[in-house]
Amino acid sequence: MRKYWQKFITLTLAGAMSLSMISCGKGEKNDGIILKNVTQAKNVILLIGDGMGPEQIRAGELFKGEKLAMQKFPYMTKVQTRSVTGLTDSAAAATALATGTRTSNGYVGRYVNTATLETTDLETIVDVAHGLGKRTGVIATEELYGATPMGFSAHSNSRNNTDELVNSAATTSNVNLFASYVIDAKYQAAFTNADYIKIDDADMISESTEDKIFGSYAIAATYEAMMVDGSFVAFDRLVTEALEYLSKDEDGFFLMAEGSHIDHGGHNNDICYMLEELIAFDDMVAAVLEWAKDRDDTVVIVTADHETGGLELKSSATHEAIVEAYENGGIGKCYTWSTSGHTNTDVNLYINGADIDFAQYSFKNKDRIKNTEVFEIMKTLMTGETTAE
Repeated sequence: MRKYWQKFITLTLAGAMSLSMISCGKGEKNDGIILKNVTQAKNVILLIGDGMGPEQIRAGELFKGEKLAMQKFPYMTKVQTRSVTGLTDSAAAATALATGTRTSNGYVGRYVNTATLETTDLETIVDVAHGLGKRTGVIATEELYGATPMGFSAHSNSRNNTDELVNSAATTSNVNLFASYVIDAKYQAAFTNADYIKIDDADMISESTEDKIFGSYAIAATYEAMMVDGSFVAFDRLVTEALEYLSKDEDGFFLMAEGSHIDHGGHNNDICYMLEELIAFDDMVAAVLEWAKDRDDTVVIVTADHETGGLELKSSATHEAIVEAYENGGIGKCYTWSTSGHTNTDVNLYINGADIDFAQYSFKNKDRIKNTEVFEIMKTLMTGETTAE
């Protein structure tokens, strides 16, 4: 067992330590939390597993020995991930989800005309929610200037322009709550200079009455934080604190929360890292459902921006084989990686709280939509106005 796993004590993974005692029979009862369907949602929660393809999810299920919380959602389809460039990077992928527009790789919240190189800043789902009087939040387990959180809050020609991205998010976004992994003092200053109030103790987020707040924390769903004794914040706890803060608005809210480092596990072809991050992400999904279970006004959506690593599980991939590979530091013959980059593999999309007719979208098929149509679904849920063709 790898030493840093022992420090990951705040997450509900005790079962993963004794999985050999759990049976994994087929046809088990779906005992997940099913939210009441709404046609116009007061609250929309988008949970993104960066780099989380279908095989990553299946590996997580095998490792845990039971269905993941997201797999118990009542509605599911596949999402085609593309950019204008073709194989998408994280910047273009986030932009597609956040704005409903495909752009070229590297661009954040901005469309570029490839012929003229003219650019247009795009309206985000955060802007839509703000226009409806809702509070908004953006959370990531990576640094705030990462491609996904910035795709929902900033505009730039390059995901590498971190100064520009942070200044854009701090001064021009309609985000009420930012929370991320620790960022440098100069980036924190960008938010305080823009009248954001810093919340040093994550457990105090829910108590805040300020209009604009941000936090910079060692979050327990990251490699680095696992190595810090007693000073990290559990991802699921951070998100539920944010939900309490955001839900104080009588008009509702929009929240995007990203499990950022599933992607890093794929880039590193490190199945142990990937599994830890994926299970931590799913624990957060379960916590969100627990928060929302008695409400009749909330929709929870889980998806990914793209798949990373080209993970493929072999027929020998059983619960026991995955656990053994994990305990051996990733050494095992029950899986392969085909790349250290992204792939064009369709990712899963799960919805709880709204019965969506996926067949009304581009492919006219209930089993597949485009990544841009995730934005359309969220906008329709909030406004009640159908935008599908």
